[in-house]
Amino acid sequence: MKDKIILLQIRYSGDDNIVYACKTHEIAERIIRDWFAEYCTDNPSLEELEDYLWEKDIGYWDISEEVVICE
Repeated sequence: MKDKIILLQIRYSGDDNIVYACKTHEIAERIIRDWFAEYCTDNPSLEELEDYLWEKDIGYWDISEEVVICE
């Protein structure tokens, strides 16, 4: 049986990545907003938030979809 899982790698600038395994993209996005809540006061899109955090060298994340094989 093959299932897909969403991997979120997230960090503040200068820190090591923390990896979350999520069932959905929505869960990963919620974790991102929780991590960077102080920068989400005006409810930016994830793209706007990512651009701002990158530009200010505050934090980063990467979301990927991986196949998990369960036997």
